[in-house]
Amino acid sequence: MDSYLLEAILAELKAKAVYEREIWNADDIGKFLRLSRSSVQSRIICQKSFPPAIRIPTENGSGGRRWYAKEVRKWIGKNREPAKQQTL
Repeated sequence: MDSYLLEAILAELKAKAVYEREIWNADDIGKFLRLSRSSVQSRIICQKSFPPAIRIPTENGSGGRRWYAKEVRKWIGKNREPAKQQTL
């Protein structure tokens, strides 16, 4: 294999590793879904089926809520409308 191909494979593996650990806040979820933060808070993250939040501890108690991006994307995929049947 040439070095270009090996470098491309390595870059893809690194990107996947980052994706696996990526953490989003409500603003990030809003950007991804093209919704305002208030819509995310009042209509999305409050749903029982939404992935549980991560609380990052701080000196003053719990920090803001965060979610694994991978879990949010999976949840979005599960909420996709079913494909429409075509009639012939």
